Amino acid sequence: MIRFTANTPVALYVENHTYTPGTGTDSAWTKISSDGRDVFFCEWTTLHGDRALSAQALGVKDSATLRMFYNPTIYAQLRTARVVIVKGLDASAIVDNEPNKNNPNVYELWAGIDNVKEENQVLEFKVRRYEAK
Repeated sequence: MIRFTANTPVALYVENHTYTPGTGTDSAWTKISSDGRDVFFCEWTTLHGDRALSAQALGVKDSATLRMFYNPTIYAQLRTARVVIVKGLDASAIVDNEPNKNNPNVYELWAGIDNVKEENQVLEFKVRRYEAK
């Protein structure tokens, strides 16, 4: 059994694309909700030491590893869509329906997501500071 302390609240936003004939594609960021909840708790561990140096060599300046209880909705979204993670529920993280790239609490998935041991108990993934397209 993996033990962790899920004490950091996060909100997750998925980028949705809508095609309108004659005008093109629009994108909008929608808050992920599951079972009536849109706030999730995770263990937030900032990368440091050799791992931080390795990440910086790849151009990643600020990164962390997150562990959270398994949620099939979150798992599916992180595997198939572009998602931003807002640490601490920062109200200024999404501005005019876009992630604020200057906000230090906005992160994006980096290096995939793991359903630990395929037991549907714990999700683990790495995030890095959000960088707009």
